[in-house]
Order: sequence, then structure tokens, then C-alpha cells
Amino acid sequence: MTRLVIATLLLFGLGVEANAAGLTLKHVMLSSGGVGYFEYEADADGDAVLGLDVPLGQVDDILKSLVVFDSAGGVAGVELPGRDNTVQAFGDAPFGPEALESPAAYLNALLGTEVTVQGPRPMTGRIVRAEPVTETTDKSTTQRTRVTLLSTDGMRQFVLEDADTVQVTDPALRARIEHALESLRRDASLTTRHLTIRLKGKGKRTVAVGYVAGAPLWKATYRLMLAPLPSSTARLQGWATLENQSGADWKGVILTLQYGNPVTFRQSLYRSYFVQRPEVPVEILGHVLPDIDTNAKATEQTAMAPATAPMPAPAGMAFARGVRAMAAPAPPPMMAPPAEAAQAIETAEETIFTLAQPVDLEAGHSANVPIIDRDVPAPRIGLVPYRQPHPLASVRILNDDSRSLPAGVLTIYDSGGGASFAGDARLGGLPAGEKRLISFAQDLRTAIDTKSSARPNLFIGFSVANGVLTYTMRSREAIQIAITAPAKESRDLLLEIPKSSADQTLTIEDGKTRVTEQTATSFRIALTLAAGESRTIAAWLDQPLRQAVALVDGDDAILQSIVGENSLNAASRAALGHVLDLRRDEARKRADVAQLQRTLNDVQQDEDRIRKNLSAVATGDFLHARLTKALDADETRIDQLRKSIEDAQAEVDKSHRALADAVTALHI
Repeated sequence: MTRLVIATLLLFGLGVEANAAGLTLKHVMLSSGGVGYFEYEADADGDAVLGLDVPLGQVDDILKSLVVFDSAGGVAGVELPGRDNTVQAFGDAPFGPEALESPAAYLNALLGTEVTVQGPRPMTGRIVRAEPVTETTDKSTTQRTRVTLLSTDGMRQFVLEDADTVQVTDPALRARIEHALESLRRDASLTTRHLTIRLKGKGKRTVAVGYVAGAPLWKATYRLMLAPLPSSTARLQGWATLENQSGADWKGVILTLQYGNPVTFRQSLYRSYFVQRPEVPVEILGHVLPDIDTNAKATEQTAMAPATAPMPAPAGMAFARGVRAMAAPAPPPMMAPPAEAAQAIETAEETIFTLAQPVDLEAGHSANVPIIDRDVPAPRIGLVPYRQPHPLASVRILNDDSRSLPAGVLTIYDSGGGASFAGDARLGGLPAGEKRLISFAQDLRTAIDTKSSARPNLFIGFSVANGVLTYTMRSREAIQIAITAPAKESRDLLLEIPKSSADQTLTIEDGKTRVTEQTATSFRIALTLAAGESRTIAAWLDQPLRQAVALVDGDDAILQSIVGENSLNAASRAALGHVLDLRRDEARKRADVAQLQRTLNDVQQDEDRIRKNLSAVATGDFLHARLTKALDADETRIDQLRKSIEDAQAEVDKSHRALADAVTALHI
């Protein structure tokens, strides 16, 4: 596999500029994935050491993607300073970087260290403590630092703010502290890291070094020059807007632009991570610590409108046409072509444009470079969005090339009688062989009037299986669209009616007009209107609504409504009618049980009343005998009702079994 092929497989798009002795930037690939690729070359003879100064913010990406191409050697190693050497810088110092937060913190970090003090009160001793103190006078309050030393003649104190110098006495320790502070200063000031690449090889050869890192997106823009009618072609020029945000000039680089959607991500490789490990007891004889055992569309269909008479310019260009009408006709202007066209190749995942000439671009500058220049089929048509009062002036572009067109914005010009601005438009990514409608202005001279109304839902079918009745209702919207063309101009139009689901259907009333094409969100109807012609399209937008009901215990009203449908055949009506009769029979018997239960409840409540009264009446009283007789009658009534309820519930169970058996056997 050649070096270029290997590099292409590694490219996800732009890195950063790196200054390196002997390395020259040769190739830049910018990707629509938000990254880019830089490739440098250097001449090597035998073993070699290459250096790259790379921005600190790009080191993660470079560590992830750095690749070396060497035909007669190998990579012995890649090295760079750590991201944060603060801890290492203070490794020989008697304190850490936190001691630099204040003079008191610094001195307290040197407890026990001998220092020499110069000033009003010279002294030498070992630091015991440094502490802030507040001194108050009649006029102010001052914060000071009092330092205590232990000298040969005892404890001594001085005020740090009054001293001229405080110096560590030991020169070796002083040198270690100075080295730590210098390392800290140097690391804080560096915005780059130096990459050292060591190669082992033989003979003279050219070595390449490449890497991938974040970069600004390049953007596609287009200019579409419409040819005068009746031509149905247009001149399409594609340009790439790009930026050099690498921090260094590009001089004679080969520039490649990649259009695709590669997977890109970042990972913090240039950062130290420490695994949190459990602390275990020290192993002693007889104790064993076993190791822990740990074990993965609707496809868009487009069609060209039928061949028609030439369509005049859309109303969006009326102002330019009016100006040109006052002047003598002139030949259509031609867009200047690029001096040399970019070369393009198409792969399964991407389209790659390589500029014909090397590029010079200063750091921080932007550029517009041509990548496409060719004629494309672009017949004009008016697109009528649903419920809009006027069509959109549009062209249908066919990408008849073998390479995709990147997504971007278009500026459209009309060359009929002289170039004039017609409108702006947007283009999604257009694969080879596919078509897109490009709308750029509103046709104010064509009138559209849309009316719609909902119709009652209509039963259209049902089925029965496993005790469930599944039925379908049709929801219908009646749509009427009246179109009137300008008095002196014909129109080719494409009416859009929205589609919310794949099972929706559109039926046109006249039986002749057809749906020309469908997208994922709309039906489209192609029409041609002569000058001044008016036409009305009446259509029905139907949506099937499928619902289900259990035949044993589902909604009775739904079953009744389906049995009453006129479209039901006799056998189905009889079968469903039988189920409905069984359901009604069971319902009546359940109602009987419920009524008996209510009567029983009433008698039991009366019995409770009698028992309360009996407890309040003396045994020999006349009323006591009367209440006792009434209580006996209630007991007899309760026994009768309970027997009746039991018999009635048996009838309910019998009816339910008959219903369940009939439903189980029913298949329609």
C-alpha cells in the first residue's frame, strides 16, 4: 500500500501547524468532520531525529493520530515533555507548589531550615513558625507576619515586612529551590510542546510525518447561473470557504477537501491518570489474599415534471427583468471558469476534492477556492407548499456526475438578457444521480387558494382472531386547491400535500390527475397551466385508523356500531350479532344478580335496625314480641335471597362460558 493510500485511510481531516527544523509542510486535508490532517516532509540520511513544536491544546489529538511514513526505516520512539511537571519540578525541594500561596506559607514549609535575615535586626536561626499578626494604632490596622527563629542564643523574632532579605543559608538547598521555581516559570509560559521523533534507518530518503487534530469546518458555497429560456440547463460553480487557523503560513501546500461524515472524537491522552487501588494488609505467614476473578427511508422518490412549454421567469426576478426591458438585448454573460479545476474522487464514505495548484495562505486568513465548475440539468418549476398563497420559484437540479455535491448555500443568477440576482437557496448533500428541488424566490403572480375540511370517519374493514376484533376506520380530509396562472405567462407547477405516515393515501377526484412523486413528508402533483388558466384540484387525503376490542368484555357500543354497518356481509353480521346477543344475555343476568344483591343488602340493613330496637325493649313487652316476629321474617327472606343469588350467578357463569366458547370458535 503506498504512502498516499495509507495517509488517506488515516485522514479524518486538519491538524495544527508545527514549526520544525528540516520539516516542511506539504499536504493539508480539511474535513467536514471538524478535523484536519497535516503532513510534513523531511530529508533523512541514516538514523535521524525530527522535532515538532506543537500547540499544547492539540497534543491529545496528535498523540492519538501521529503517523510516520519511512520507506527505509522505522520509528524508534516519540517523546515530549509532560503536560504538568509541577510535582516533578518540586521533587527535590522541601515543599510543594502550595507553599507559594503566601510568604507565611513559604516560611512555614521550611520549618527547621536555617535562614539568614538581613535588615534592622540581622540574625541567623532555624525557622520555628511564621504567623500573621494584626497591629493596631490610633489611625489604622496593619497585617504583618511575625517569624520565630531558634538560634544558638535562643528564640528570636523578627517582622518579615521590616526585613531586607531572608535567605536559606544552605547553598545546595537554595539551588534546589531556585531550580523548582525556574521549572515552574518555564512550564507556565510554554504554550507549545516539543515532539522528538527518533528514526532508525539506512541511506538517504524522504520521511513524512502526519497527524489529525481539530480544525475549522470548510464550507461549500455555489453560484448557479440559469440559462435563458427555453434552455433547461444551468452553470454550477462550487467554491470552498476555508480558514488557516494553524498559527503559521501555508506556503505551496497541496490542499485537499474531504466531504463526508467520519467518526471523530477526542481523548485526554496528554494527562496523567492514576488507578484508585484498594489498600490491603501486609502479607504475613498463614494469610492468603486471593485475586479477584473478573470476567459488548421511506425512500425519497423524485421525478421530472412532464415536458411542457417554456416557463417564464419567476416573479422573484421581476425587478431585474423590468430593468432589462428598457435596454437592448445583450448576449448572456458567462461566469469566469477557474483557471484549473479541482480533481474529485468518490469513495464509499466520502468525496475528496484536491486543488490543482498548491496553496499559499497566511495564518489567520480565509480563502475561497473553486472546486466545481460544470453545466447541470436544471429545468424550472414552481413548487406550491401546502396552504401557501403563492408558489416558490424553483429549479430541479440533477447531479449527473459520478461524484456527490457537498451540502451548502447557493446564490442564483438569471442570465436572460444579462446576469441578475434571482435569490438564495440551500442545497443538502446531493449524491451522484439524484435530483433536488432548489427554491429561491416567491412567484407573486401565480395565485393559490387552498381549502380543506374533515369528513366523518368511515368503517372499511375488520377481522376476528383469538377473541379480539380488529377494525379499521378511514379518517378523511377533503382538500380543494384553486390555481390561477398569470394573465400572459404559463406555469409548470408542483403541488405539495403533506403526508404524515407511510400508510396515508391521496386520491384525486377527477380520476385523471395522478400523484407524480412522493417525498418522506408530502405527495406531489405536477400541473401545467396556460397563460391566464385557472384550475381546481379536488382530492381526498385518507388515513386508516386501526383499533382493537375484546369480544368477551370489550366496549359493547363499538360492537353494536360494527354490526350496524351497511357494508357488512350477512355471514359476518350474523356471527357478530350472535356474539352481541350472548353478551347482552350475560349482561342481563349480571344485572339480575346485582338487583338481588341490592335487595339482600336492604333486608340485612332492616335486620340490623330490628336488632338494635330489640336490645332497647324489655323481654315481656308487646313490642318485643312484634320485633322478634319481624326479625324471623327477615331471616327467612335473607335465606331465600341468598339462594336466588346463587342460582342467578350460576346462570351468569353459564352465559359467560357460552360467550367465551362462541368467541374462541369465531374467526373472520
